[in-house]
Amino acid sequence: AAMLVGDITQVVNAARTGTLAHLEHRVFQPVQFMLASPEPDAASILARLGAPVWLEEKYDGIRMQVHKAGQRVELYSRDLHRIGGQFPDLVAALAKLEGDFVLDGELLAWRDGRALPFAALQKRLGRTGDDFFLGEAIPVSVSAYDLLWLEGRSLLSVALAERRRELEILFDQWPASSGLQLAPLTRANDVPAIETAFRAARQRGNEGLMAKDPTSPYSPGRRGLAWLKLKQAMATLDVVV
Repeated sequence: AAMLVGDITQVVNAARTGTLAHLEHRVFQPVQFMLASPEPDAASILARLGAPVWLEEKYDGIRMQVHKAGQRVELYSRDLHRIGGQFPDLVAALAKLEGDFVLDGELLAWRDGRALPFAALQKRLGRTGDDFFLGEAIPVSVSAYDLLWLEGRSLLSVALAERRRELEILFDQWPASSGLQLAPLTRANDVPAIETAFRAARQRGNEGLMAKDPTSPYSPGRRGLAWLKLKQAMATLDVVV
């Protein structure tokens, strides 16, 4: 219940009154984010998930949930705090979209069709008020890769393939200037295809790959084996920071 609701006070009150079973996933009630487990190489990913594997590029941004109902839009960070006030340009663009929804994705500094380094996005973190001009200097976008709630219906227990289909239908209805990008998705059936996709992601300056089981539900707060991540192996350093 705590993973689903994201509000420990609400959970405790429900436990005291015996109403835990009545807690529901709702808009403006952020859930804990589903997490991915690391794997060392493409062969391990294929062994875990089997073919076909769904691949998305792993960006170096900020994990975010977008909640919208009517004209109200809220952006929630990984610790479930509201951070929409730091990105008024993004909130204004999202408020113009049709439909009520909850999206999971990655907040990125975005220009000319590609993600900028995290250092660019970092300049906008914590800025409000007189710093709104940064919206032009450092435009942001959300790379959306999952749909958790739509028009009053929770999709957490629905398979990823169906959630993705519903997400693509929404993007077909929205203008290109929505403040959202649909995360590119590729399908791989063997190790060479995964390795090729990984090299392409690294060449574009991204961290690596996310590999997902298309039959998996969305499990709030869980680091299971339905989502896996493959990143560049880093050398170890003996240092004092």
